[in-house]
Amino acid sequence: MEFELSFQPLVEKSNHYKSEQLGNNIMVYTKGNFPNLSEADLVFFTVPESRGEFSDNELLSFTTIRNELYQLYEGPDRLRIADLGNLILGEKIEDTYQLLTDVLVECEQRNLFSLFMGGTQGLTIAQYNSCQQLGKIVNMLSVDSTFDLGVEDETFSSDSFLSKILNAQPNVLFNYTNVGYQSYLNSQSSIKLIDDLFFEAVRLAKVRDDIEEIEPFFRDADFVSLDLCSIKSSDSPANTSASPNGFSSDEICQIMRYAGVSSRLTSLGIYHFDSKRDFGLRSAKLAAQMLWCFFDGFFHKLKQFQPTDSDMITYHVSFREGEYNCSFYRNKVTEKWWMQIPVLESSKINERNLYLPCSYNDYLLASQGEMPERWFKAFQKIN
Repeated sequence: MEFELSFQPLVEKSNHYKSEQLGNNIMVYTKGNFPNLSEADLVFFTVPESRGEFSDNELLSFTTIRNELYQLYEGPDRLRIADLGNLILGEKIEDTYQLLTDVLVECEQRNLFSLFMGGTQGLTIAQYNSCQQLGKIVNMLSVDSTFDLGVEDETFSSDSFLSKILNAQPNVLFNYTNVGYQSYLNSQSSIKLIDDLFFEAVRLAKVRDDIEEIEPFFRDADFVSLDLCSIKSSDSPANTSASPNGFSSDEICQIMRYAGVSSRLTSLGIYHFDSKRDFGLRSAKLAAQMLWCFFDGFFHKLKQFQPTDSDMITYHVSFREGEYNCSFYRNKVTEKWWMQIPVLESSKINERNLYLPCSYNDYLLASQGEMPERWFKAFQKIN
């Protein structure tokens, strides 16, 4: 594909940034000056697609977010970032989805991480389609107050994209994880469906009790869809369905850092920014700081897990009165944990063992003879 032709350049970048500010160090696509992507670690771009979410004639703007982002100072480590501007919208919404799919495929083939902001969260479908096009079996993670199962006959809607993904053929979705759902915004039938499919969902209250427990979910995800509506309205008013309850600004920044550290993740989409609702630029400032936290995590990205690595310590446990045996692995440098999921001979999966990121609490639970919920769901799904 003609990669450069997929984007609309930004207006000329200001030269008034200080030497250590991001605006002086991010490679920006301006007219006649497309960044050299061989010198980039990740690409950032925006997708001002509003059809299916806002009024059909509304053009979204992410200028305030870029202004706030460029004024932030670099962290202690420099990351090579390319800002590709705006993805060119198609004549039909389907064309935008296809172009975004193609761009995400191209970025992954070039070993570039894709970080982007869009209007409608239905664009998550393009993230999934890119994995499908690459023939990957994938794990999806959504930071969202709802499951977005919606109504089956809705087209390109933010409220129904998960239904579209579940019904896609061929289906390459292995696991879906929701982080931050709120019970009163979801029907009991949808909550039961998520559980029956052995998917994982963590209520907002549980995340807030111990936010470190969700970090392993990000290490196991291939792509993330983050809805700004999951943030409470007092911290981020510029979204289409602002709610008084949700993540705080510091919690969502911590979540972004967890995403950045993941070695498996290939794309992250942030959705539902509406600049017209951004009173006092609170959402633009928060979005910029969220991106900064992701950059910080990305620079310290974990290496791929190998059970035989010299920095791994193995712990063997049994639970359910010896009915199941399991090996846990702890990296003595990073203090990250993984657990072994045995694959039965009757399974269609070729590997004899799979390794699932987990927490120290999962190990403690197993060492006390109890079965960790994540272990059980993965075992049931695989076998």
